[in-house]
Amino acid sequence: MSCWTDQWKDFVRKTSYKQTLAAEKISNDQFWSSYGIYDRALLLAGYPGEILGKISSLISPNSTLLDIGAGTGAFAIPLSKKTSRTIAVDPSDHQLQILMEKARQEGLDNILAIKKEWKDVLPSDISAVCSSGEDAAIVDYSLAAYSLFDENIECFLSRMIDIARKGVFIVFRGGGVDSLNEFAYGRRPYADYICLDHILSDLGYRFDRMLFTRNYSLPVDLVFKQYRFCKKSPEQLLGHLDEEDRLIERSDGKWASFQATDALLYLNR
Repeated sequence: MSCWTDQWKDFVRKTSYKQTLAAEKISNDQFWSSYGIYDRALLLAGYPGEILGKISSLISPNSTLLDIGAGTGAFAIPLSKKTSRTIAVDPSDHQLQILMEKARQEGLDNILAIKKEWKDVLPSDISAVCSSGEDAAIVDYSLAAYSLFDENIECFLSRMIDIARKGVFIVFRGGGVDSLNEFAYGRRPYADYICLDHILSDLGYRFDRMLFTRNYSLPVDLVFKQYRFCKKSPEQLLGHLDEEDRLIERSDGKWASFQATDALLYLNR
């Protein structure tokens, strides 16, 4: 095990949302149902933004796509307009129900939802809807966007690479931790796309890399909702944002400015 996998394991144990599940003694569904403005937050944050267009340009029409940790469909819904079949894997029934309702509203009938963590998904779960013949790979492309929260990251990555014939897409953070996050939770273990890139290299894979930056603003009530599990009060969070001159007075109330950088790691075969 390399120092990079050690770093990743420490990050998942102490920093990821799975740590919150354990600390609060709640399920995936309870976590996401308590965050009912998730889709609104993504929309206002401009996510997935340009990165979606890049991935779409690398996917051939009428192909099959596996979206690991699909959530409410930020990638699965738009990309399914190009694929012949999309398999959306997520452990939260709450998130998948929203995804499938979006698909219904969009008139998409080519999405299959699998309510499992990636580590528990069997090849038979996927091959049942994506005939692979004698090919060891089952789908054309696999995708994991901000969903790689598994301590056994080598197995996670190896499985998503082995299952795809044509290409693999990984989306993860490309910049540092927002100072508001550090203020809210304290200094914690950190990992970004560079850590993943080194782990992939140790596994013998060379992925291409691209970075995409988003500048956006969120209403402060939504910010408070995002930080609902931290120990700081809304007033303390607001004070920190004010000290950094990140508050914006608008006719509809106070908003806060943010910047995020997303990294795309991709492998085309």
